Amino acid sequence: MDNNKKIDPRNLMAVERATVSLIGVSISLIAFGFVIEKFDLFLYLVSTELKSRHIQMPAKFINLEFYNYLGMAIVISGILIALYTYRYYTKWIEYLKQGKIDTDKKIYLFLSVFVAIVGFIVLVSMFII
Repeated sequence: MDNNKKIDPRNLMAVERATVSLIGVSISLIAFGFVIEKFDLFLYLVSTELKSRHIQMPAKFINLEFYNYLGMAIVISGILIALYTYRYYTKWIEYLKQGKIDTDKKIYLFLSVFVAIVGFIVLVSMFII
């Protein structure tokens, strides 16, 4: 096919909406990871306040490095998704120039599985920690 084929503006706008949506997901993951990573700071402040009032903090709440690692993993995944989004966009522009319609199901599979796993880990941590 002709590589200089005009791209239908509706298709271009649809790709741009999907790209902006993926950027929004990556920003959300980065913010969520930051909040989880700083959760130990919240627990430290609470424990300090309780100690100042001579109230004993439960032992299981004192050293929670788990949230540091979980938060960092979520932030890293948000960064990777942001970087992948550029590849996603450029690949779709090439498809549109060639008049092809294809879909990248891998990113949506990854996002779905990752968010489900993170949700499950956070849910389990609510019961255990």
